[in-house]
Amino acid sequence: MARRKQLKGVAGNIVQWCLGRNFDCQGYWAVGQLYAYAQENGTNECVINLVNEHVPNEVMDVKFSGAIKLLSRILQRDLESLKIPDWWVKEVKVIFTFNTDYQKKYHLLASGLGGKPAICLVEITTDLGKTYTKEGGCNVWVHNPEKESRRYGF
Repeated sequence: MARRKQLKGVAGNIVQWCLGRNFDCQGYWAVGQLYAYAQENGTNECVINLVNEHVPNEVMDVKFSGAIKLLSRILQRDLESLKIPDWWVKEVKVIFTFNTDYQKKYHLLASGLGGKPAICLVEITTDLGKTYTKEGGCNVWVHNPEKESRRYGF
């Protein structure tokens, strides 16, 4: 029998997926592209709502819709595998914050490689109003197709 507290694990899975190498958009790492887009628009934060597959105003570019749909599919797959009913999940936000303060637990391993510290926070709100959160971090460079290798197949 499913429990709502399992949603904390689902949030952790989404954070790890967002920061992983396989989270790409058009063959490039999506976090770097979101960082570039945020810099172009003078902000340090991108918020994505996965329940409605809503691309917010700060991420209006159509090229991100594929990455957001991928995250929505991962959410649905996790909910189905845990037998968690859809109606238990009221809202799922993925919040990317760039140019954050250095935190040893998130940024130590990549500190020698450069880039700027970034944090990914996933908030899952249930139908009962309880919010489960999970946070992860990494160092990220601004997307630059001239310096990056594109994933095979694009």
